[in-house]
Amino acid sequence: MPESRAGRPGLRLVAGRGDRQAGRVNDPDPRTLVRAREGDLGAFEDLVRQFQGDVWRFAYHFTRDRALADDVTQEAFLRAFRFLRTFRGDSKFSSWLFRITRNCAMDQIRARNLYVERVTQIAGSPADPQARVELHAALDAVTPEHREPFLLVEVFGLSYQEAADVLGVRVGTIKSRMHRARRAMMDALALEEEAR
Repeated sequence: MPESRAGRPGLRLVAGRGDRQAGRVNDPDPRTLVRAREGDLGAFEDLVRQFQGDVWRFAYHFTRDRALADDVTQEAFLRAFRFLRTFRGDSKFSSWLFRITRNCAMDQIRARNLYVERVTQIAGSPADPQARVELHAALDAVTPEHREPFLLVEVFGLSYQEAADVLGVRVGTIKSRMHRARRAMMDALALEEEAR
């Protein structure tokens, strides 16, 4: 990796790209993770390639701003590089990385004093533009507190436990928030249907 101006590894990130299709986020090969933790920059670059698309999309869902998502992605990988040796493996690597990304996104939002609506575009959402509009209207009915677990579980395919690790809450809290998010979306979709 080339060195950045701050003397930290420069990451070559391409917004929104990654090695995988939308779906479940898989953890890296344990050998790659071990090598990266030992300071192997090539192994860390492998981690960047594997996760950069997911990290960028997750950052974008928080910020709803492509440039800000780029900044969040860059900062998330810089922090991951800086703290990789402290990763103990108590949770999945992907959960740890998403937690860092979430923290970076929240820091960026606070730093710029933005009010950012965190409505997600569901991966694999209907191609019909009207259906997409209805889906976004339904997601608007969900509070940010309930949207976060929905995004992690339904879009990124994390388990309830993994989502709990990312958000720093109990699994029961995730289940409760998911139930409320689904209920709010169903109610909003029903109102949309009645309005026709």
